[in-house]
Amino acid sequence: MKTNPKVSVIVPVYNSEKQLVKCIESILAQTFTDFECILVDDCSPDKCPEICNEFALKDNRVKVIQNENNAGIAFTRKIGLDASAGDYVLYVDSDDYIEKNMLEKMYETAIAEGLDFLACDYFYEKEGNVKIFYNKFSSFSEKVSVIKDIIAIRIIAGLWNKLVKRDLYLKAVYPKYNFSEDYVINIQNIYNSNKIGFIAIPLYHYVYNENSLSANKDIQLRRLTEENQNWRIIIAFLREKYGKNLEMFEPELSRRINGIKNKYMKNKKLKFRRELFKLYPESRFWRNYFLVLIKKMIKFVLKIK
Repeated sequence: MKTNPKVSVIVPVYNSEKQLVKCIESILAQTFTDFECILVDDCSPDKCPEICNEFALKDNRVKVIQNENNAGIAFTRKIGLDASAGDYVLYVDSDDYIEKNMLEKMYETAIAEGLDFLACDYFYEKEGNVKIFYNKFSSFSEKVSVIKDIIAIRIIAGLWNKLVKRDLYLKAVYPKYNFSEDYVINIQNIYNSNKIGFIAIPLYHYVYNENSLSANKDIQLRRLTEENQNWRIIIAFLREKYGKNLEMFEPELSRRINGIKNKYMKNKKLKFRRELFKLYPESRFWRNYFLVLIKKMIKFVLKIK
């Protein structure tokens, strides 16, 4: 009788036919072989469903799930999680790919050190240029420090460069809003982890895809609105776990929240502005906003003189 795989690699798939083959091939070429690869197609309008089914016919480690309706990235990841059986989970985006020894390096490290949550560095690829991005942990042992690093983007918030115990993902509440959903899930996972670790080696290839970061104005508006909603969930979670006073997450938390509010101020088409400014009032946005305006006015006056 076959035992459950050690790792479940879950790939949410949508409209990525040009990159999908490379993504799946990089997973199936892993030096570590005790894994399952779950491809969850979110009603892709291109040839992604056919590509997924072709790989499933070639390799019995591949399992394909077809969403009945377009569910969005957060729910699609959850659908893949519910169908998984591994001890650990790695999410891979369908337009990215991974180093052939990623699973081996990360799984062996997680087991050797008894880790629930393990992150690695990554490659960033855009228009043929490749850079290495290094995560900057302040401390592995202090959960508050790790959460602050996530908030400040000293650690990338994406789920894709992290090997995490499946049990942690099962505890996490997946938000219905898609933008910044990775912050919501990662912060829950960090809080629920017993031990966190890091590999200072780039093992994941994040490939910039202009289609996934559309310049469409409607998408931009939705992004800001959903960021607002997901950060409400984060603030509520942190208050529940750490108390109403969140000074231990300062100044990173205020800076991040004010950055979201500032983007709202620049986009006059956005609605519900009053609701936005109820989000973490401790950030003192208006004070900082007017201080910046005053500084700009002073610079302008000095310049014309």
